[in-house]
Amino acid sequence: MNSSLTDVPSGVPMHHNTSPSAQSNAGVMKDSQPDAWMTHQFDLEFRPEQSPAMFDREWLLTNGEGSFAMGTVPGINARRYHGLLVAATHPPVGRIMAVNQFFERLVFCDPAAPGGEGDQVLEFSAFHFRDPSGGDHYSPRGDIRLVQFQKGLEVRWLYRWGPIEFERTLSLAWKRPAATVRYRVAGLEDDHRNARLFVSPMLTLRDFHGIRRHWTNPGFSVADDGDLVAVRGDQRQVFFRAPDSRFVRSDEWWYDVFYRIEEERGGDAREDLFLPGWFEWDIAGEEAGVAIHFGIHAQDVCDEHDLEPRRRSLTPMIEALDRVPISGNRILSDAQRRQLAIASDDFVVDRTIRGQKLSTILAGYPWFADWGRDTFISLPGLLLETGRMEEALKTLLAFSHAIRRGLVPNRFDDYDDQRAHYNTVDGSLWFVIAAMRYMEAGGDEKAWRSELAESCKTVLLAYLRGTDGPIGADEDGLIVAGNAGTQLTWMDAKCNGRIFTPRHGKAVEINALWYHALVGMARHTEELDWKGAAMFRDLAAKVAESFVRVFWNERRGCLNDTVYRDDQGRWRIDESLRPNQIFAAAFEDSPLSLEMRKDIVEMVGDHLLTPLGLRTLPVDDTRYHAHYAGDGYQRDEAYHQGTIWPWLIGPYAEAVLRCGGFDAASRAEAFEAISGLLSFMEGRGVGQMHEIHEAAPPHRPVGCPAQAWSVAEVIRVARLIELSARAGSRG
Repeated sequence: MNSSLTDVPSGVPMHHNTSPSAQSNAGVMKDSQPDAWMTHQFDLEFRPEQSPAMFDREWLLTNGEGSFAMGTVPGINARRYHGLLVAATHPPVGRIMAVNQFFERLVFCDPAAPGGEGDQVLEFSAFHFRDPSGGDHYSPRGDIRLVQFQKGLEVRWLYRWGPIEFERTLSLAWKRPAATVRYRVAGLEDDHRNARLFVSPMLTLRDFHGIRRHWTNPGFSVADDGDLVAVRGDQRQVFFRAPDSRFVRSDEWWYDVFYRIEEERGGDAREDLFLPGWFEWDIAGEEAGVAIHFGIHAQDVCDEHDLEPRRRSLTPMIEALDRVPISGNRILSDAQRRQLAIASDDFVVDRTIRGQKLSTILAGYPWFADWGRDTFISLPGLLLETGRMEEALKTLLAFSHAIRRGLVPNRFDDYDDQRAHYNTVDGSLWFVIAAMRYMEAGGDEKAWRSELAESCKTVLLAYLRGTDGPIGADEDGLIVAGNAGTQLTWMDAKCNGRIFTPRHGKAVEINALWYHALVGMARHTEELDWKGAAMFRDLAAKVAESFVRVFWNERRGCLNDTVYRDDQGRWRIDESLRPNQIFAAAFEDSPLSLEMRKDIVEMVGDHLLTPLGLRTLPVDDTRYHAHYAGDGYQRDEAYHQGTIWPWLIGPYAEAVLRCGGFDAASRAEAFEAISGLLSFMEGRGVGQMHEIHEAAPPHRPVGCPAQAWSVAEVIRVARLIELSARAGSRG
């Protein structure tokens, strides 16, 4: 054995009798070998300071009710949100950091050495620390023994040292705020050694947005009844069960664990972790396996380890993504379909409203809840294209039940199930369009007639007559929304009272949505034999004429971004070249001519298109920000001033298809537009797609590391390409 192994830490017992119980569990990992569901594998040998690209790769596991686990490929936590279990106490929100990490040590005993001499420790955990002078330190250095990382429905790390293999596998309980970590140790027999495995939970039991320092110690209590270990603090609790182990209490703290990404984001980047004690097992034989189960409810901490419920729910989604009318028109590989199915499923969760169990879509991990705008932009790709019609209806109903004065919530509250926030002008219009797409995709006609159509009608009439925001139709039929103190469109960054992208007045994408919704509602109202179809149709015609007159910029050959009143009440034009105009070229129902659409696609493609989405400003704009970094104010300032948004590739690619009549050339161009994001998902994204990327090459991924509408729009466009092989198709 190599003498570089660290010495045994003080306080660790040094008894190394062979444990029959550990040997009896030797087969526990046998059914967890890599299979088709392990969609990502990285074979590697690296040092964090020498391989920042791998250090920046983040993985995500979810459980269908808002709980999640997240971290980096090397296993070094770099955010306050990285942990083995972030549990939803009021699904899908009220999330707490239940378990941050485990500290793992494999202590070896050389049977030939008298009196335990030669006992040494092999450590597999890794942590980042920073000294007062700014120097980076990693300790322990388990990461240097990592040889393979795998991610699918669970996450697996394989470490190797000589003949010894150490494997850690993390899985989440489906629809329960609980998790399991399983360990496999192999190669001891070849080395003629016995070993003891020590695993110490490291936890904070805090709100997942917060940071724990030891001086905010809530007075953690630790109770061990021989089968279940409970740790409590701040009226929160987490339970552990480790079969065949012995628990030794320690009540220790680790200080100043450093989170690199938090520092980049201008936040508190140091945290103290509480260690209630350690679990220990004697390990011997050719291969042995043990496990720790943990969760925030005692009844959920059990020996069950069954991924079948998730597999069963994913299988029809993959089959739906595989259906194309012409076999030769398939553009996604089997691996990509599987990855997209898992990625899309991560965002779909349960939500109970008024005692009714419904569905919703989380906007992104780790910090977003369910936002109305994001939900209904994402619904077609995440739910309709994957055949999840029941969840689509339940999601529509969840927001329909919360409509107030014609507005669907911009978001539900993170902490109060009865509270919602309504500060959006486009969320309600996206709801109407999603509801109509649900019906057009073969949704429940009874539900459409009994509730959804009425909700859509309520929204449109409220916008016509005027509602909160303020939001309402002007004399020309176009929607006017907000004022100098509001941010109601999707470009809604605001910090310290400053609105970085003021777009009050008549915004181009809002009125493109308005026209599309009016035309669709006129069509569906006629189908229902409702009175009012003529009103929607006549209003749509008025809006079409006004839209072209107000927004079309003949000199530039594209659309103005917004038209607004100044302090003297005079109409002003914001000619900023932004991606918002692309929606008018993408929607099936558009007030623009084909030539106008083509001009917009050319303008946006020449100045805003990147391999990972659309920039929000061209590089020659004086407000352009090449990078997205710094504190909250600096990031918000850059958020919509050049930063790339992957989800915008959806309307861009759809506009390309419509301008080309869905012919072979336009399908090839649309696929090229989404191919960069597919490649990102398969590589650095580790199965997910980011919220945003920096405007300047190499377009560093930033913001949320997993964003619903980024995934949804790639799925939607891919399906649009595959299902529109016939030239002239409506899509």
